[in-house]
Amino acid sequence: MSEERQVLAVGTLPDGMPFAVGNACRHQLATLGRGRVTDRGCLQCPSHGAEYDVRTGKMDTGPQGMVFGFPPYSAAVRAIGSLVPLSTRRVSLLDGWICLVDG
Repeated sequence: MSEERQVLAVGTLPDGMPFAVGNACRHQLATLGRGRVTDRGCLQCPSHGAEYDVRTGKMDTGPQGMVFGFPPYSAAVRAIGSLVPLSTRRVSLLDGWICLVDG
């Protein structure tokens, strides 16, 4: 049997719900595991501030900064983040550990 291997960003939302998502930002492949969880429950990229809904993997807010005020570029980045969401994995808490759930 072959097992898919993937680096994941793992954490908990403000309400305590655990999550695991793909670790690479869709903008410039920054390491999302080095980001933070916002009060709104999104995982924020540490490089440019893009935010991802960890329940769906979709980019909720595009990258932030001066260059992202250029509408065509910003629209393209948001489109990629919506069309190619982060992978999401089912997880549960077990004795304080975040564990992947099969299937």
